[in-house]
Amino acid sequence: MRLINRSRPGEQRRRNFAASLLAWLILLAASSASAATQNYSTNFDGNENPISEGGVWSHVGLDWTKVATSNGIAYGTQTGTGGYDDSYAVLSGFSPNQSASAKVHLIGSIDSSCSHEVELLLRSADSARSARGYECNLSFDGGYAQVVRWNGPIGDFTVLGGGSFSGLKDGDTFSASMIGNVITLSVNGAAITRVTDNTYTTGNPGIGFFRRDCGAGTDFGFTSFSATGTDGTVMTDVPPAVPMNLKVR
Repeated sequence: MRLINRSRPGEQRRRNFAASLLAWLILLAASSASAATQNYSTNFDGNENPISEGGVWSHVGLDWTKVATSNGIAYGTQTGTGGYDDSYAVLSGFSPNQSASAKVHLIGSIDSSCSHEVELLLRSADSARSARGYECNLSFDGGYAQVVRWNGPIGDFTVLGGGSFSGLKDGDTFSASMIGNVITLSVNGAAITRVTDNTYTTGNPGIGFFRRDCGAGTDFGFTSFSATGTDGTVMTDVPPAVPMNLKVR
């Protein structure tokens, strides 16, 4: 038996319309996915205190110190005597799944008599008397790397976990990401630790610095930074977090 196409002209037009609609919806979905990705990168070319870069960075908390930039370096303005008044700056408009990466500036003869840390912040938000989110930090000597949750008030934090790595060097790349409830910290592309936490589901990436009363803020900082907010997948083959109470401050 030979099959005969009995479709009427109206039916064919409807099929063509349906095919066109489907193609348009696919294109719209792809465009929406692209529009949902946020990116920012900088080489800290300006000399600013506090850092602004045209209003991109913000710092609202009154109890913490601010980030400055000069000579291509972003660094903290702490005196080292103000307790847990970390210097920080935060971006805006990022989706919850986010990552940040920075190139480290580290002088060759840093004062090792007390703590020096660089920090990448994830899902951060602040107000006059509150700064909350996740701090991923590295010590200047490679002695520890930590993930710390800021709970709001100054000095109120929880060390979620961490690990260690062989010595940090000037020019190394420090990265951190949070996908879902999983936070991963890496140096030069090698994952050091991973922790999970469900406390904060919104907020933005940023940078931070901490030191005690020794050396200078410009001893240990960042020479570049980039951040991305988008949907993503959890990294695998990452060592589990080690319970820690280091935060040696």
